[in-house]
Amino acid sequence: MKILSGLLSSEIAFWSQLSGFIALNMLDAHSTYLVMRPDHFRRERNPIARMVFRKFGIPQGIIIFKTILLAILIPAMCFYAGHDLLTLNIVLAVSNLVFIVVVIHNYRIYRRYCRRT
Repeated sequence: MKILSGLLSSEIAFWSQLSGFIALNMLDAHSTYLVMRPDHFRRERNPIARMVFRKFGIPQGIIIFKTILLAILIPAMCFYAGHDLLTLNIVLAVSNLVFIVVVIHNYRIYRRYCRRT
C-alpha cells in the first residue's frame, strides 16, 4: 500500500496522467465529431456542449468547448498539484478511466452509424 501511495503522490505520475487526460480529450473531440457530423446535435448528451455546438457548429463548437474546458482545468490542476498531489492523481486516474469508456463508446456508436449507411 505504501508503494502505491508513493507512486500516486509522484510528479511523474501527475504529468503522465495529465498527458493522458489531454490525449483522451482530443480523442473525445474526434469521436464526438464523427458521431455528430454533419448536424446531429441531439446525439450530444451534455446540454452545455450541445448548446455550444449548435451556436458555433461542428467542428468549431467542439474546438471552442474543449479549448475552454482544458484552459480552465489544466491550470487548476497544476495549481492543485502543488498542494495535494496524491488526491489529484487519484482524480486524474478516475477521470482517465471515465474518458476511456466515453471514447470507446463514441467510436462504437460511429461504427454502428457507418454500418447503417
